Amino acid sequence: MNTYTCIAVDDSEIQLVLLKNYIKKTDYLELKETFNNPVEAYQYLCKNSVDILLLDIDMPNLSGLDLLKMLQNPPRTILITSKSEFALEAFELDVVDYIVKPPEYPRFLKAINKAVQQIDKQKVVATETENELFIKTNGKLVRLEINDILYIEAMSDYVIVHTEDKRSYIVYSTLKQFEDKMSSYGNFYRIHRSYLINLQKIKIIENGQVLIGDKLLPIGNTYKEDFLRKVNKVS
Repeated sequence: MNTYTCIAVDDSEIQLVLLKNYIKKTDYLELKETFNNPVEAYQYLCKNSVDILLLDIDMPNLSGLDLLKMLQNPPRTILITSKSEFALEAFELDVVDYIVKPPEYPRFLKAINKAVQQIDKQKVVATETENELFIKTNGKLVRLEINDILYIEAMSDYVIVHTEDKRSYIVYSTLKQFEDKMSSYGNFYRIHRSYLINLQKIKIIENGQVLIGDKLLPIGNTYKEDFLRKVNKVS
């Protein structure tokens, strides 16, 4: 798993010790600095980048929310505070999570994992091109050429991505989520509640079925009319 850098900002030394212990228990977190002075934290963040900011709100001289507003490109931020009344304002600043003190480790870890998912998703979007995409399978990101994908099959809470080289990749996603994602590539179409196909890979359409590669896939009755209309436009 990747390592994610973080800093912690809190005017309570006890709270900083607690956060240090939680970060130490989390293998994929690397603590860069801790600050009990938010002004010093702001100065640090102006010169250095980190993935995650653990931030108290109620601090002297400069509140955590004020610090966050001053940053042009703030890290993924988790607010850890003794006051719950700032939650609405905090989420308007697009924070990842809002934890009321004292945080238990499972609650801390849940917030961290939420931040990590957002970071990973942003990295994937930034590196994808119009001819490829990344999928997460077996705990790793795999780059696929769009044109290598034959079809995508629904399997409960997962999908299976089938490729031209006869490989298959199991991804935690719904077929609807994949359909939305693949719509930007133009060549993918839903033909059945369980199948999303690459139109350019169709060999034969016959008797309510589509031959893609060496696999015959059924065309669902609710999708048939729109699908045939789509194929006629493409051809």
